[in-house]
Amino acid sequence: MQLKKTITVPVIGGLIFGAISYLTTAANLTIQITRDIFLGPWEIFNILSAALFGPIGLLITELGLDVSGYVYLIGDVFPAPQGIYYVVSNYIAHYIALLPVVFGYRFIYQRMRMPRLLAGWAFIVSIFYLLGIVLSVHLHNIAVPGLGVSYKDYFTNSVLLEFVLVTIITLLILQALPERYRRPRWFEPKNSLDQTIEGSAE
Repeated sequence: MQLKKTITVPVIGGLIFGAISYLTTAANLTIQITRDIFLGPWEIFNILSAALFGPIGLLITELGLDVSGYVYLIGDVFPAPQGIYYVVSNYIAHYIALLPVVFGYRFIYQRMRMPRLLAGWAFIVSIFYLLGIVLSVHLHNIAVPGLGVSYKDYFTNSVLLEFVLVTIITLLILQALPERYRRPRWFEPKNSLDQTIEGSAE
């Protein structure tokens, strides 16, 4: 039985993005902000994976981030088993926060064409960051009692800078992608506005 492309493509895409995320951490292409907060390119891979490869691709890509994060960044930061709890809480926070990207991008892709699509994308990314901060603060404090993570820690350290950089970079990537690569690959879409305009022009 042949698997549908809406399954195989997200799995392959998730594995590729997850591997890149892992290798990026292994190569230490990160900036340490505080003892347990690092600035790196992972969110670019995660956000694009969520948009293009949906829930399945995101599940796999996020594993690349969190496994590499534990092995190379926080494995010795917290006493066992709190390090594992921290990683699990980070995985849950990111996955839930990225679901609006999954379904939000599907929504705007089918209803907006360039450049309005980019405005919709920036709004979706802002939702991800706000929801991600809320979830991370609560889940990290539950996972590691006494950690004392607060909203102030995020807003004064790296998140605002990261949000601006990730939004700009992903906007440029989406704009540069041909329409056939820009479409979500985890479902069979109706024609997007870009496709409709291209088809009517032929």
